Amino acid sequence: MKKQNRAVRILFIIRACLWTTALAATVYWIYWSFKLYDLGHNDVYEYSGLLRPILTRGLLISLACLGISLILRSVSDRIKKNGASNHTPG
Repeated sequence: MKKQNRAVRILFIIRACLWTTALAATVYWIYWSFKLYDLGHNDVYEYSGLLRPILTRGLLISLACLGISLILRSVSDRIKKNGASNHTPG
């Protein structure tokens, strides 16, 4: 039981790091969207051309982190379910 709890805790810590990475990637492209205006890129076509690579990279990182986090969640749930089924009172 202790080993399972430890595994679930480690998976949760990894998932929290992934959430933090996804948040940082999102904040990064939001920061640059405002920064481009501050730098004087007010033309819509110039602005979108400069923001597109930053936005794409940030969204891909965020979606990958969230996808991996969901996979780890299912692994964690499976560990909990197997642990609960092994320790049924009888």
